[in-house]
Amino acid sequence: MARTYENLLTESRELLQDTDTDVQRYTDTALLNILNRGLQDLGRMRPDAFYDTYAANTLNVPEIVVSGAGAGQINWDTVVGLEMMFYPPLVAYVTGVAEITDDEYTVDGRAALMIQQFRGTVLGL
Repeated sequence: MARTYENLLTESRELLQDTDTDVQRYTDTALLNILNRGLQDLGRMRPDAFYDTYAANTLNVPEIVVSGAGAGQINWDTVVGLEMMFYPPLVAYVTGVAEITDDEYTVDGRAALMIQQFRGTVLGL
């Protein structure tokens, strides 16, 4: 099954227990911003992850947007253009960074663990 960037954010929402469509703690925009930072971190740590998406030898990581993608942007309903081995670490990154905004000790500990999981997995691949 092909996964989209929107699926990635949905999986992050499930881990964040933020699936109530009436009241969400994290907006789509906030999660997209986190995802875009995660993609930039991934590109910094593993530039080979974006080997197929480089255009004209630029090292720019594409930005994910909800709709109306322009130059250097991708709509979030597009299939993830990365190897699937980078998908779970990005879910962990979005979840961990989103949880940093919560102020509970147990959440902070899990947030740090999720971010460390992202780094460890990406660098260990």
